[in-house]
Amino acid sequence: MTRKSTAERKQEIVRAVLVLIAELGIQGVTMGRIADKVGITEAALYRHFDSKLGIIGATIDAAFDDLLEALESSARGGTAREMLRNALVAHLEFIEKRPGVARILFSDEVHFNSPALQEKLARRGGFVAGHIAELLRVGTSTGELSKDLDVKSATALYRGLVQAQVMLWAHADKKEGLAKSSDGVWALYEKAIGV
Repeated sequence: MTRKSTAERKQEIVRAVLVLIAELGIQGVTMGRIADKVGITEAALYRHFDSKLGIIGATIDAAFDDLLEALESSARGGTAREMLRNALVAHLEFIEKRPGVARILFSDEVHFNSPALQEKLARRGGFVAGHIAELLRVGTSTGELSKDLDVKSATALYRGLVQAQVMLWAHADKKEGLAKSSDGVWALYEKAIGV
């Protein structure tokens, strides 16, 4: 059996934690459960991360790196309107396929119990917001969107619509696909920003 590199093992741990968070929430994730899920000992787990918070932080980083990559990939080419719509669909599809991300977004442990995780989530969410703001700026510069569009508010509205859809989806026990709501959400957003 080939031994995994430190980077490979860390990725494996982060992927396992995202699955555990989806199943149990952040508070249900323990170092023992993580070790069991990955198939290593707790001692081996501590060789890669010094604490549960360290692992959760790495999981937030990895999830948001993947989300930003998905948004950037979805918004390559086309009009600003098409890029914004594609980003919205990709955003909802990303969270639907990774329900652990939704649990991170709404976790008390992140928002209220850990200033370090709260700061990390805010910073990573800011990168996503920056991507959406840039797409909106492209639209205002090409004339697809009004030059007077308040990009900051339109970005906040985008984030709010995504978060609201994720919350509704979670409350409905994820029975209907999250991405299925993208048409209605897009129509509302399109109207709000004057596309």
